Amino acid sequence: MQLYLTFSSPFARKARIVVQEQNLQSVVTEHFSHPFHNENELISSNPLGKVPCLTLGNGSSIIDSEVICAFLDKSLGDGHLSAPLDNNWDLFTFHSVSSGLMDAAVHLQMEKLRARENLRSDFWWQRYFNAIERSLSYLEQHLAILPDNLSLTHINLCSALSYLDFRHEDFDWRSDHPKLMSMSEILEENESLAKCKLHE
Repeated sequence: MQLYLTFSSPFARKARIVVQEQNLQSVVTEHFSHPFHNENELISSNPLGKVPCLTLGNGSSIIDSEVICAFLDKSLGDGHLSAPLDNNWDLFTFHSVSSGLMDAAVHLQMEKLRARENLRSDFWWQRYFNAIERSLSYLEQHLAILPDNLSLTHINLCSALSYLDFRHEDFDWRSDHPKLMSMSEILEENESLAKCKLHE
């Protein structure tokens, strides 16, 4: 199996962490593919042209980081990372907010890139920024809902927060969110997370 990715993608980082946590390194091979380059192998495997994308070796592929992580955990692993989400709708909602935080942070980075060509939209910039701030407040307030052991939701949240540090280093999210800061610092020392740091 091949995992198409960029090492700067928080969505790909989620999948990479699950591979590490479930000891699937011998089964899943990382394949760098920048989506903006429109590599034929990626496009043929994922019509959306996005990473991550997991090809299964039988002509089929799995797309979207949420689906990939669930597949890696449940179908190839023992499912312990996904288990806390089963019928836990409050945790699912928390999980979705952390996904939205990640998505807003990525879109804000896209607006930064557009600004270089004087194409930045002030409307969308402010909308994404506001979404990030509201999401952080929600996650800080509801952090106690997280299970005790590492789960997909922990991985989701840490991937979002690490992306803020990676692409938006001037945004000080820690000062007003001490619980998130503490949790992030502890979890980033986990061996699986430490092996999957974001980089260019």
